[in-house]
Amino acid sequence: MENKIALVGILTIVFTVLAASAVSTTVAIPIPDGYDAIIWLKPDPSSAMPGESITVQMWVNTSVQLSGWADWIYFDPDVVNITNADYTGSAFPKDTGFGHWGNYVRIGGRDENYCEPNTGELLLVTLTLEGINPGTSQLYHHPDHVEIYDCDIEDVNAMWVHGNFTCLAPQETFSKELVKGWNLISLPLYNATDMTVANIIDKSLSGKYDALYRYDAVNKSWVAMNSSDVMENGVGYFIHMTEDGTWTYNGSAYTDMDISLQQGLNMIGWLNCSKDISDALSSIEGDYWYVARWNATAQKFEVYNPVAPPAFNDFTTMERGEGYFISMRRAETLTANC
Repeated sequence: MENKIALVGILTIVFTVLAASAVSTTVAIPIPDGYDAIIWLKPDPSSAMPGESITVQMWVNTSVQLSGWADWIYFDPDVVNITNADYTGSAFPKDTGFGHWGNYVRIGGRDENYCEPNTGELLLVTLTLEGINPGTSQLYHHPDHVEIYDCDIEDVNAMWVHGNFTCLAPQETFSKELVKGWNLISLPLYNATDMTVANIIDKSLSGKYDALYRYDAVNKSWVAMNSSDVMENGVGYFIHMTEDGTWTYNGSAYTDMDISLQQGLNMIGWLNCSKDISDALSSIEGDYWYVARWNATAQKFEVYNPVAPPAFNDFTTMERGEGYFISMRRAETLTANC
């Protein structure tokens, strides 16, 4: 409670002093109203490193008996390749297919003798996906080449849910020295496996801090974080250290951001790079009053005012691993990249 009171005091300082300167268990997806079946991929979204292969399954939840299906899935070959289709355990193990046609893979199976009760959740196929280059590709069911049949070989009214695959950038380790007292931090790396506080913070700082907060700019309130909570890139976090410590975690570089800012104060994070502040905030030029960062050594705020003479500004760059307050004139979207 004392830490929260202290943090409220910090925010009060921002409003008053700085204002003067001018943020895998299988579970069937329900069949939507108006449809007889729904087809989806899982896990979704999925991800892998360049050269790494993973498996993604296609499932159907159906209210009618089925005899077969066919699909063309689009993928971006610069990002991912679909290298295999395994029908082991499939509801339709006979007359199955697999082949490439440009940026599409053709898959499907049919068994006219498999029209005994087979409603509910059924496995269709297990796909092997290989990461090629960093980026994101939609796994898109081509609407002109998707078919799923009932026992009379009639089309079933089905919803096909598109998927997404991300080929991750190479992993790296981020390290930052934190001092006893309050530190304002952000996440310059994205860990696709685990973004919980337990993985990002506790692994290196367990027992060395007693409070972690983010700021809710919509409700203008502090939100306490616990070990099971998920952290986000582009968000700033106040952490209260009970002793000095080295914060480390692993992930892929966070190099592009597109975040909504509210009128008033916003506590944001930054990317995996250093950038001149006027360039970093060019997408909201003229829409903000000031930017503030927290000097953990001195336990006080430092300010950048875009209309002040350079000599009056305490800093002029945005740095990886740092969190910032931005005082917005109006709601806007901050977009930036490294």
